[in-house]
Amino acid sequence: MARRADLSARSRRRAPAGAGQARRRAGSPRDRDATVAAIVAAATELMANKGPDGFGLAELGDRAGVSFGLIHRYFGGKAGLLKETLRQPFARQLARVLDLYTGAEAARSPEPLVSLLFSAQARAPHYVRLIAWGILTELLTEDVFATHRGSLIRLLDGYRRDLAAAGAGDVDARAVAALLLTATLGFQLFRPMLESLLETGPDFEAIYRRHLEMALESFRQPRRPRRKS
Repeated sequence: MARRADLSARSRRRAPAGAGQARRRAGSPRDRDATVAAIVAAATELMANKGPDGFGLAELGDRAGVSFGLIHRYFGGKAGLLKETLRQPFARQLARVLDLYTGAEAARSPEPLVSLLFSAQARAPHYVRLIAWGILTELLTEDVFATHRGSLIRLLDGYRRDLAAAGAGDVDARAVAALLLTATLGFQLFRPMLESLLETGPDFEAIYRRHLEMALESFRQPRRPRRKS
């Protein structure tokens, strides 16, 4: 009895330091960011392997090494988690595109931009299908990407300056951005159908990319005024 009491007393003396450290870790921004990153990484892997409907939060928590409650705490449930998991790759890609324009690489030629987008899709071929799923199920509503509107406006403003400098100020930068997004995402999404219908070979992606670059480059060519009829 005396030994148990002594052990209990020693445990109580040691407990405050450890408990305080745990509380500090749990409440620190660094710990929160690491937990969120672990959850999103686990969700990304499960979505790629099983699809968004193929796993539950219990399995996700086991994979991420976190409790069920933390997922609800940080994301509000599975729908919020799926939205964030699909939003983050878009945010990273947009940041890389902005870096290209900041470094003036994209202003010289559309090739680095097209290469960047196709390389990203090659690294995560499932992402395009998941984006399509999110849009069709109305999970990805306008608010999901609205937080990046400011970055996109800066990107379009830079492209407008490039167009104006090239004497192509009548080109709508938004239309070109829409063309680029649909041409890259759509190619990956409909690729099996295109390969079947058009009987394409292994070099068709390179051919398609070259034609897309030629189309983008044509927008920066000076426009000749239309003849009046």
